[in-house]
Amino acid sequence: MIKKEFIELRRMRLLALLLIAPVIQVIVFGYVATTDVKHVKTLICDEDATAMSRQLADKFAHTEYFDLVMATHDPSEIDRLFSRNGAVIGIRIPKYFSKGVKNAEWVKVQLIVDGSDSNMSLLSMNRAISIISRFSQDRFGEKIAIIKKTIGGLPSVNTQERVWFNPELKSANTMVPGVVGLILMIITLAITAVAIVREKETGNIEQLVVTPIKPYEIILGKIIPYIAVGLLDVATITVLSLVVFNISMQGSFILLLALSFFMILANLGLGILVSIASSTQQQAMLSAIFFVFPNILLSGFIFPIKNMPEVLQWLTYFVPMRYYIVIIRGVFLKGLTFMELLPQTAALFVFGIVLFAIAIRQFRKTIG
Repeated sequence: MIKKEFIELRRMRLLALLLIAPVIQVIVFGYVATTDVKHVKTLICDEDATAMSRQLADKFAHTEYFDLVMATHDPSEIDRLFSRNGAVIGIRIPKYFSKGVKNAEWVKVQLIVDGSDSNMSLLSMNRAISIISRFSQDRFGEKIAIIKKTIGGLPSVNTQERVWFNPELKSANTMVPGVVGLILMIITLAITAVAIVREKETGNIEQLVVTPIKPYEIILGKIIPYIAVGLLDVATITVLSLVVFNISMQGSFILLLALSFFMILANLGLGILVSIASSTQQQAMLSAIFFVFPNILLSGFIFPIKNMPEVLQWLTYFVPMRYYIVIIRGVFLKGLTFMELLPQTAALFVFGIVLFAIAIRQFRKTIG
């Protein structure tokens, strides 16, 4: 049965697809699916037109995060450019900006942001505020130093940031490992379901039933090739992560493969259940997609679980990929051990055993 399944994969040219598709997906996700916001279209309206106001404008012009699309002295240009989606963020430097700074007065710099893309707008606004704040600190640094000489030290609070596990805060470091779970879902759930339904459509299942092969042997023969392909894909993505994206793997590669097996087991059980409930390959594929998307959206792969409504947060406990995302990122970025990942591993083990037991039972009823 195992040999037959590998021959089927080769004849249908699925084996090459199952090995090449993950490579394409991980490259696409690594470079495209990023939360790093750069090259934001920026408008600067400098009503002051002084050397000091130009210094502030240059802070935005000489950074990879902002692309200057227009520099003007006319405030009416702001509405015109924003109305035709010409800019995402605008910085309006008021008149007498230089005079106010020199006199140590409160000076307001206006930020105008296009809120149609809330994530980009929020990140761009926070980064702009940071640039303006640093400019302010630099401008008043000399005055503060003079004051300190006169009245002594001033009380202050300094922050020291230390980011663990992903010091550069690169989104690829979190997205690329998460792609492993996505690919395993597609391969071990969708493709397995379609493969078994294909056997039903061609009548091969009925022919296998009259042979001495037992039902569980039929299932094992169908799923073992996909287990092997799934583990091979995990290894391939790991190598790509290390070589292409320079993501250092802090944990054990053997541990990653071992814990990936439990995720594969849960997906295969669900895939068999989908195949039993489906009559055609198209129906099986659509049903598999129905299960894939909730696993992606509710797993924390893209959206933080804590940001979800409380009802959905409880629902995520019934999503196997939620636990696998913790495992894959824990092994890749944190170097966690088996004992530290035991709760997630136990959850995946329970999912796999329950789903697989139900699948075998329903399969026996179906062919009986």
